[in-house]
Amino acid sequence: MKKIELIKAVPILPFAYVDSLKTREKSQQYAHCRKWSHTVLRFLGLSLDIQGVEQLKEAETYYFVCNHQGTLDPALIVDACPYPIRFVSKLENASIPLLGRWAKNIGCIHFDRESRQGNIHMLRETMRALKKQENILIFPEGTRSKSDTMNPFMEKALQPAYQTKATIVPISLSNSYVLDVAKDSSKQCKIVFGKPIPYERYKDVDKDAFGDSLQKWIASQIEKSK
Repeated sequence: MKKIELIKAVPILPFAYVDSLKTREKSQQYAHCRKWSHTVLRFLGLSLDIQGVEQLKEAETYYFVCNHQGTLDPALIVDACPYPIRFVSKLENASIPLLGRWAKNIGCIHFDRESRQGNIHMLRETMRALKKQENILIFPEGTRSKSDTMNPFMEKALQPAYQTKATIVPISLSNSYVLDVAKDSSKQCKIVFGKPIPYERYKDVDKDAFGDSLQKWIASQIEKSK
C-alpha cells in the first residue's frame, strides 16, 4: 500500500488498536471489526458501492469465493457484509500491526501456504468451521493482483465447499487496488455479491470447470465496473 495514503489513517489507528485489545464476546468481535473497517476506509477517502448483499441470509452458512486486488480487500468485505466471516489468509498476515489483531479477533484461519502441512491445516480448519456453520471466505488467487486482471485459481480452492456441501457465493471486488498502485485514480470501489449457489447445483460439476465458471463471473463483474 502507498505509504502516503496510509498516513491519512494514522490519527485513528492508536484508538482502533487499543479498542481491539478489549475483551468481547465472540459474537461482538465481528461487529467491532466492521465498525473500525468502515471508519478507516472513510479516513482513507474510499467509498464503496455494495450490490447483492441483500441476497444473503443470517441463518445460512456460506463459502465465499472472492478475487483479491488490494491490501484492504478484507476491510472492504467486512464493511459490506453484516454477517460474520472467517477469512483464510497466509501466515505472514497474522503479524501485521492492527490488521493482524483484527484478523485474530474474528477467527481468521492463517496457514503456511509454502508447506504441505500448512495447507493440510488450512483445509482441515476450513472444513471444520463450515461444519460448525461458520461463514468462510477464500481468495482463490492466493495473492493480490493489484489490477483488474485476475490470477489463476489455486488448486483445491473449492475442496472445502465440495467436502462439506456448502453453499457458495462468488464475490467481485473492483478498483480495490487503488491504494496499492502508484497512480492517481478513482477511490470508488465496488463489491458485488453473486447469487448463492447451493451444493445441489454444483455437486456433479468438475471442480476445475466450476472454478473456471466462478472466475468468469467475477471477471465479468469487474469488466462491467470499468
